[in-house]
Amino acid sequence: MKLLSIALVGSLALHGCAKHKGGAGVAASEQAPTALAGDVGRAAGAAASSPDHAPGATAVKHADTRKVIRTGRIDVTVASVDTSRGQLDALVQSAGGYIDSTQVEQHGARSTAVIVLRIPADAFGSLLPMLHQLGEVTAETTNAADITDQFVDTEAELASAQQLEKRLLEIATAKNGTLEQILTVEKELARVRGEIEGYQGHLKQWNDQVSLSTLTIAMSQRLAAVAIAPPPPPKTLGSKTSESFESSIEMLRDAASWLLVSCVALLPWLLVLVPGALGARRLVRRRRQIPVAVASIAPTITAARPID
Repeated sequence: MKLLSIALVGSLALHGCAKHKGGAGVAASEQAPTALAGDVGRAAGAAASSPDHAPGATAVKHADTRKVIRTGRIDVTVASVDTSRGQLDALVQSAGGYIDSTQVEQHGARSTAVIVLRIPADAFGSLLPMLHQLGEVTAETTNAADITDQFVDTEAELASAQQLEKRLLEIATAKNGTLEQILTVEKELARVRGEIEGYQGHLKQWNDQVSLSTLTIAMSQRLAAVAIAPPPPPKTLGSKTSESFESSIEMLRDAASWLLVSCVALLPWLLVLVPGALGARRLVRRRRQIPVAVASIAPTITAARPID
C-alpha cells in the first residue's frame, strides 16, 4: 500500500502538479492492493527514466533553438484608408502572411481602420520598413517574448505523461486484478490523458505564435487642409453709407413682409369677428331704442285717460 502511494505521488511530481493533484492520487492509490502498486510504481519509474528527464536534456534543447513570440503595433496616418488597405494587402501577400481581422469605422468624412496581420517570423523584421510607405508613422512598438524555458519544460512534461499513459494502458489491458483495481487504474489513466491534452494544446498554441508573428496596423485618414480666407479690406465712408442704406431698405422690406403675413394670418379671424361685431352693434342699438319709444308713448296714454 505504501509503495503504491509513493509511486503515484512520484508520477504527479514529475508532471509539476504534485501539490494540486497529489492528494487525489494518494487517495485513489490507497484503495488498490499491493500487487497493483508494483505495476504503477514501475510505470512511474519508466516515465522518470525517459530521455526528456535525463540530465542536460533541457540544456541541449535550449542550444538547438529559441522559441520567441514577436508582436508589434504601428499607428500610421494615410491619405486614404481604402487605398492604403490595397497597398497593405499586397505587402502582406508578398511576405507570405495573411490578414487575421479588420475593423473599419467611419467618423463623418474621416475613416479609421485597425488591421491585425499574421506574418512569418523570418519576414517580420523585413516587413516593418515597408509599412512606412503607407503614410506617416506616428507610433511604432515591437515586443519579443522568449518562451523557450516554458516550451521545453512543457515538452518534457508531455513526454513523461505519455510514457506514464503507455504503461498504465498496459496495466489496464492486462486485466489481472479485481474490478476495483481496474477502475483505479482507469481513473489515473483519465487524469493523465487530460494532462497530455493540456500540454499538447499549449505547445500547439505556442508553435503558432512563434511561427507567425502578430502585427497590428492602426490607420487613420489625414484631415483635408482647410483654406483660410484672406481678411476683408477696411471699409471706406462710401461703403459704410451704402451698407447703411441697404440695411434700412432691408428693414423696411422685413417690416412690410411682416405686416403682409400678419394680415393674411388675421384674415380668417376677420371673417368671423366682423359679422359678429355688426350683429352685436345692432342688438345694442335695438335695446337703446326700446326705452325711448316707451318714454314717447307714456304722455299720450296719460292724456287720453278720463279725469275723475
